[in-house]
Amino acid sequence: MRRRTPRVRPAALAFATLFGLADAAAQTSYQSMGRLFTTPSERMMLERQRSDNRAAAAAPATPAGPALPPVPEAAPAPPPAPQRVGGFVRRSDGRATVWVDDEARETTLPRVAPGAPLPVDLGGRNVIIKPGQSYDPSNGTIQDPR
Repeated sequence: MRRRTPRVRPAALAFATLFGLADAAAQTSYQSMGRLFTTPSERMMLERQRSDNRAAAAAPATPAGPALPPVPEAAPAPPPAPQRVGGFVRRSDGRATVWVDDEARETTLPRVAPGAPLPVDLGGRNVIIKPGQSYDPSNGTIQDPR
């Protein structure tokens, strides 16, 4: 009677080979890396350099060249341009889109009658305004379309 020898499955053989190679590579890289600080004198030298760098960073910087002329004050910013509310659309789920300066903005609006003023966030302010009107943030006025 002939005895069968157990067959090694190819997947198990591949796994064992990869595991062995990974283990060998890890040991090789660990041995070649070495230690970061080998002696107490090297650690003391690094600590001294670190404290010197901290002291240099804390010391005020002295100008290397001639003093620069003073920087003139910047001109005041121009007043913000008026913002025009073009219209709005309310969906059945309560969300709405408002067009300000031909740019769509997603928001929520209370129910209002058609053509009635509605609250719109313009420049961080909640302004009650009708579609077609413009809001001037520099003086807070609302202007009707021309």
